[in-house]
Amino acid sequence: MNFKIRIAEEKDALACHDIYGAYVDGLNVTFTIENPSVEKYREKIVNTKKKYPFYVAQDESGKILGYCCGEPLRPHDAYKWNVEWTIVLAPDAPRRSGIATALYERFSATLRKQNFQYIYAVIVDTNEASLEFHRSLGFEKVGHFHNAGIKKGQWLGIVWMNKFIGTDGADAKEPVWFEDFNKA
Repeated sequence: MNFKIRIAEEKDALACHDIYGAYVDGLNVTFTIENPSVEKYREKIVNTKKKYPFYVAQDESGKILGYCCGEPLRPHDAYKWNVEWTIVLAPDAPRRSGIATALYERFSATLRKQNFQYIYAVIVDTNEASLEFHRSLGFEKVGHFHNAGIKKGQWLGIVWMNKFIGTDGADAKEPVWFEDFNKA
């Protein structure tokens, strides 16, 4: 299958809304109970790209097959070298076709150039496909929060995973925000 990875644009908000929304009703992908509006996705695309990458995978016809984006791990300044990422493929996107891996490779390469050190993933503990995907990329389990939340009357846990992508030592360079990096 032919596809390309590109920076998300505001016009992609509806596709991102629909892709994520397809999983909201399920139990093992997200803790989200109600899918945010298309306008909220548009705002997310705009605001995310100020600091972090937001990429989409698009097929030859222009259909969005999936997306990935970053956000702060925690609000404190000492965490600024870390990024929590989200990756979501459309339910009808072909599996094992390299889309998710290509999104990850573009995302992590950009983060390295921005001087980030770690990528974190927070995964519902019953989502074995996502856990296996992250393990295949070299992510390691760093925590498991049992019964972290209730969705549809069922307790669900989360697994925290991370991957080191930076340089060893406490002398890491300051992160360069995506909007500045992207201008260079």
